[in-house]
Amino acid sequence: MSEGYIDPERWPALVGRPDAPLLGRRAEKLRARLEELTRRNGVALTRGASPCFVVSDGVVLDRAVAAGWLGMAEGFMAGEWSAEPLPEVLRVLLSQPLEAGLGARLARRRRPDFGQVRSGELPDSLVGIYTGDTRATGSALFASGTRTSETVTVTQHGRPTPVITTWLDAPARVERADLDGAQLNRIDHMLDLAEVGPGDRVLELTSSGGALPVVAARRGARVDVLTSDADHADAVRERARAAGVGGAVRVQTIRGPVPSPRQWSGTYEAVFSVERMETLGDEGTLHYLRAAERMLAPRGTAVIQSVTSAEPTKDRPSVDPALDVVRAYVWPALHYPTVGHVRAAAEKAGLTLTREVHLGSHLERTLALWRSAFTARERSAAAAGYDPVYRRLWTYQLALHEALVGTGDLDCVQFVLRR
Repeated sequence: MSEGYIDPERWPALVGRPDAPLLGRRAEKLRARLEELTRRNGVALTRGASPCFVVSDGVVLDRAVAAGWLGMAEGFMAGEWSAEPLPEVLRVLLSQPLEAGLGARLARRRRPDFGQVRSGELPDSLVGIYTGDTRATGSALFASGTRTSETVTVTQHGRPTPVITTWLDAPARVERADLDGAQLNRIDHMLDLAEVGPGDRVLELTSSGGALPVVAARRGARVDVLTSDADHADAVRERARAAGVGGAVRVQTIRGPVPSPRQWSGTYEAVFSVERMETLGDEGTLHYLRAAERMLAPRGTAVIQSVTSAEPTKDRPSVDPALDVVRAYVWPALHYPTVGHVRAAAEKAGLTLTREVHLGSHLERTLALWRSAFTARERSAAAAGYDPVYRRLWTYQLALHEALVGTGDLDCVQFVLRR
């Protein structure tokens, strides 16, 4: 049975009975597939072992048949199954499609459309529970971990162009106490890539929590921060004032995630974004980069940190449906672009890519620390108004991203772009 009361008004999909063609037969086949998959990978089906995958209510199988990976996630949210360690078990579950043959074809036809781009920011009361004092919502950059760089040639604007590409190895053992320092390290690294110094005009589009403008202002820059969330704007203003740089940081509320020229038309030596471009949908990459290009000074630099997806292969088909739970409950238009897609969009936007920094291994560690912190502060989350279903949602999505980075399906890349 599922655990605890589920508010039917807040979570209607979790209280409704799943329905799909050939539901019973497909659910039984799914049960057999999962049992065989876990057996092959050494995952126990009883509590106490590690790793383990424990189904406490068989309705989760009906959910998975009716709604695919979204149904599996909603089963976790409802307490119908559990796993330990969750990221490791998710890596096993994601290693093959949930269904095969006719079931897989029927599932593809029923995949929902999650709607348009959602404006706003994650609630500050939620972010503060797991991210640390910086409130930074992007991947951290830890001090340890070797770097490997090479120059690759990429055709841009009809001519071969050198692009410095750097890969960061996994950091050594890290702890939650390292997280704030690693976030500040990542921010300094981004500012260094854009060579931000005294007198520079800096734009963050959109806000990533307030730490970046504070660090940039301490370098002597004048910083504008755009956000579509008035409450978040107030929080960033307060952080800038508390840091003693309130006069150098201006926070502006805009309509929608990317301003039109009539809404905002400043000119900046540096434009920054931290893992927000991917919330704008498939076409949002080009839309965002055109806005960045429009607001860059002639010799300006944009540093865009984005989660990216690997190109699907025959051996490893797209795992994009596994992210439907994030679309259903957080960012409806979520789309992690491939590196090739970002490169092509940058060229169309009139930008030239000069450098890529791949820090997926650091994102994986960041996610693990966030999940650990969120789990440890479950009482704080409950006191902030997040019910058990929402808490399981947040635990699941953090573990899911950690699993997908660990399998190489997702990466995190800093793109350095110039006009």
